Amino acid sequence: MEIHVLGSGTAIPAEEHNPAGFLVIAAGIPVLLDMGPGTISRLAKTGISYTGVDFALLSHLHPDHTLDLAILLQDFNSTPGWKRTADFTLVGCKGTREFIDRLFQLYPNIIPDQYNLTVQEVDHQDFSLANIQFQSALTGHVPGSVAYRLEEGGRSLVYSGDASDQGDLAALAKHANMLISECSYPAGWNTEDHLNADTLGRLAHQAQVKSLVVTHRYPPALTVDLVTQIRHHFSGSIQLASDGMKLELN
Repeated sequence: MEIHVLGSGTAIPAEEHNPAGFLVIAAGIPVLLDMGPGTISRLAKTGISYTGVDFALLSHLHPDHTLDLAILLQDFNSTPGWKRTADFTLVGCKGTREFIDRLFQLYPNIIPDQYNLTVQEVDHQDFSLANIQFQSALTGHVPGSVAYRLEEGGRSLVYSGDASDQGDLAALAKHANMLISECSYPAGWNTEDHLNADTLGRLAHQAQVKSLVVTHRYPPALTVDLVTQIRHHFSGSIQLASDGMKLELN
């Protein structure tokens, strides 16, 4: 399994930390996880073309996780010399279908022209896309926000999206080989709809994940030694995500 960090940040501008977006290649199949602004442009640097992406998953519907969905759908219709004909599947939290309908009202030119768009809404469930097995669970960030677990070749990857310690992320991530998780704030920061270094550290320890990749850091979390703060609670491998990072899960 191969993971490309397309956007490791938040809506707040920060060098090397653009809004959320990840590309996962599992069983040879590219899957997008969230599409914050600029995701599709940065996808080009991975060597994977948007024309070959058949699956995308949204954790929730905030702009820093979804704005490039409109760009992707526009590209499917408007690329000179090419139009999408293969089916495209979008998985998202509750409300994704309504979100798509409203996008179509705003931007009629992104309505699928020569292909079928399938929208699947999830909360707590198991599902599969091609040969990849998935699980989803609620994260407590906003009503309906979800995290995803991918299983392929005996390896497991969990992507938190935005999360709080009141959701079911710890259960979803149990014994995962890698957890890519938000850590919006430093230790001690009072937050109810995000994770800080304390709550993420405790969650990773509770889940007994093998490695932790930290993403979605607001400016206060970019100016402290976040790894040391998390390590007060979690003794496994910790990496801070930055745009362009490539991760391997073998």
